[in-house]
Amino acid sequence: MTRKQFIELIAAEQESLRRFLRGLCGGDGFRADDIAQEALLKAYLSYERFEGRSRFSTWLFRIAYNCWHVI
Repeated sequence: MTRKQFIELIAAEQESLRRFLRGLCGGDGFRADDIAQEALLKAYLSYERFEGRSRFSTWLFRIAYNCWHVI
């Protein structure tokens, strides 16, 4: 996956990722945004390792869930 493809996929998933995290955070938008930022950074740093064996959104949401779970 190229960096451009990664950015396009992130743009398509960004709002649904924020909604997902707001649900996990009990509606706390600020906390959800902080976790989303951390998840997007982790995804960006490892996007070259995305193998495509699952949907991109599944991979991204799992990273976000792991970020939420640690906090």
